[in-house]
Amino acid sequence: MRLLHRHHIISHPSILLSISQTYYSTGRQILSDDEFDLLKEDLQWSGSDMVVMNRKEAAYLNAVQEYLKGSPTMSDAEFDALKKELMEEGSKFAVQTEPQCYIDTGICKVTLQQDNFRNNLLYLPAGVALYGILLGPVYEIFALIFGRTNPLVFVLLGFPAVFLGAKFFTEEYVFQNKLVAYGPCPNCSYENRVYFGDILGVEGFGDLAQCKCPNCKDVFRVQRDTLRASTLPKSQ
Repeated sequence: MRLLHRHHIISHPSILLSISQTYYSTGRQILSDDEFDLLKEDLQWSGSDMVVMNRKEAAYLNAVQEYLKGSPTMSDAEFDALKKELMEEGSKFAVQTEPQCYIDTGICKVTLQQDNFRNNLLYLPAGVALYGILLGPVYEIFALIFGRTNPLVFVLLGFPAVFLGAKFFTEEYVFQNKLVAYGPCPNCSYENRVYFGDILGVEGFGDLAQCKCPNCKDVFRVQRDTLRASTLPKSQ
């Protein structure tokens, strides 16, 4: 009986979710600690992320399950707030990286991710310009007063000032309120990138971006706060 129960949990990790959710919400313990630890160990060896789930993640996954069954346990606002909190904490469970389409509405959805590399790359132009000033007139003035020194030492000593200056100049004057996100198109899975914010005072996407996939030509919307992307209803 014990082996059979373990087999079902390995095959259907959602059963482990139900056990965890019951414990977190009511305190009722369905399995002993030893049995539960053994089940988690089996899932860990099978590569499941369920073994590192905390209370908020359990509540989130339970809300998703109940919504799909047609009996939601929380409002849309509560769900979005919980998902945003989990995303800020870096939870894997709050990021739906694979597109899902719903037959009843024809809407396809997916969650994009922040493109940290390109977000940081936006500081590069200002950084290069400031280093040009640092190694040009500033270095020459310094050399006249204190004598010439190794330019590499000057570069290292000037890094904190250049970094802070590039960050301030970029965020205040070039890419205001910037955020670069990437992920698959909800409809065809082709990778897209979305830029939120203004560029040199020219207004761009704010809280909501409407994009057109260059591959399938389908239009989808992306919410900045949750990075949830969804296509438009087929009736539109």
